[in-house]
Amino acid sequence: MAYTTSDLASVKAAIVALASGDRVALVTVGDKTIRYDSAKLNDLRALRGEIQEEIARAANTPRYRLTMTSKGF
Repeated sequence: MAYTTSDLASVKAAIVALASGDRVALVTVGDKTIRYDSAKLNDLRALRGEIQEEIARAANTPRYRLTMTSKGF
């Protein structure tokens, strides 16, 4: 499924709502609306990661990690 930045914004808003104490949050991804409750917060966070990865791949954004080391002082 091709995710959009508006899908990501919807998921992020739902995470904030549930973390702030709301009992239920509605998320619209594509043409589907899904109802999440606070027990499904981890599922929602996983969906956020999936969407972020797909958007990054679509944008061809390179991902790398910088490591700092030091030798013998």
